Amino acid sequence: MEGNRDINIQHPEAWELLVLIEDKRVRYTLFTPTVDGSLIIGDVARADDTLQGLEDAIYDTPVLLNEYRRVRVLVRTSHFVMLPGGTADEDCHLLVRQAFTGDDGDVAVNEMPGGDVKMAYLMPRGMQAFLGRTFNYPEVYHYLFPLYGYFRELNHGNDVSRMFLNLRDSGMDVVIFRNGQLQCVNSYPFENADDAAYFALNAWRTHGLDQLTDELQLTGDNDVRAVMTPLLRQYVKFVMPAVYPAAAMRLGRNAMQAPLELILLALCE
Repeated sequence: MEGNRDINIQHPEAWELLVLIEDKRVRYTLFTPTVDGSLIIGDVARADDTLQGLEDAIYDTPVLLNEYRRVRVLVRTSHFVMLPGGTADEDCHLLVRQAFTGDDGDVAVNEMPGGDVKMAYLMPRGMQAFLGRTFNYPEVYHYLFPLYGYFRELNHGNDVSRMFLNLRDSGMDVVIFRNGQLQCVNSYPFENADDAAYFALNAWRTHGLDQLTDELQLTGDNDVRAVMTPLLRQYVKFVMPAVYPAAAMRLGRNAMQAPLELILLALCE
C-alpha cells in the first residue's frame, strides 16, 4: 500500500476511484480499466466517526480529489432493511425510518443486483450532500451491494442451500440462500470468534439449513477465517472458502490486499 501523499495520478480522467467509508477510516482503490495491473490501494484514518471527521480525512488526501472518469462510494452501515424489488422508493424510505426510529440520517435506496430486492439504508446526516459536492457525480451504494451480487452469482442456478459469511476483524456479513431463494441478508458485530460462531450458527438454524448437506462458504479477513473455520466445522460438515474471482487478478497482483467489497465493485460494470 502506497503512502497517500506519494500517489500521483497522471490523466485521472482515465481512472476510476472506489471508496469504502467506515467509522474509523476511509479505504480506497484506484485503477484504469484499460491497463491490467494498474490497481492502487489506499487507506486514510479518520479522527472520529463524525461527518467532520470524514470531510477532514478526504480533504486532507489530495489523490481523492482529482476529476476521475467514474467515482463509486460504498457506505458501511448496519442500519438497513431488505425489501422486495417492486417496493416504491417512498415506501422504502418510510420502512427504514420505522425500523431505526432513533436515526435521523440520510436515507438511500439501492436496487440490488438481479433486481429482485432493494436495500434501504441510513447514512449519517449530511453525508449524501457532502459526497455529491466533493466527487464527480458519485454512485453511492451500501457496502453489501457488491457482496450480495457476488454471492448471488455464486449461488445462481443451484438448488443447494448455502450460507455465505464475509468475515472482518470485528464484524461479519451473512447472506443465506435456501433452495435457490434468498432468505437473509444481515450483518453482526462481534468481539471474539466464539461470538461470531454463535451468530452464524443461530442464523443457520433459524433459516433451516442442514448441518450435513448444506454449505457454509467463507470470504474476508484471512486471520479471522483461520480461527473461524475449525470452530464452524465442529457443527457444519461442509465449510469451505468461497471462490475468489479470477478476474480480480487482472486489476493487479495486490488485489487480495484490498477490501473484497472494493474489488467486487471494480468488477461490476
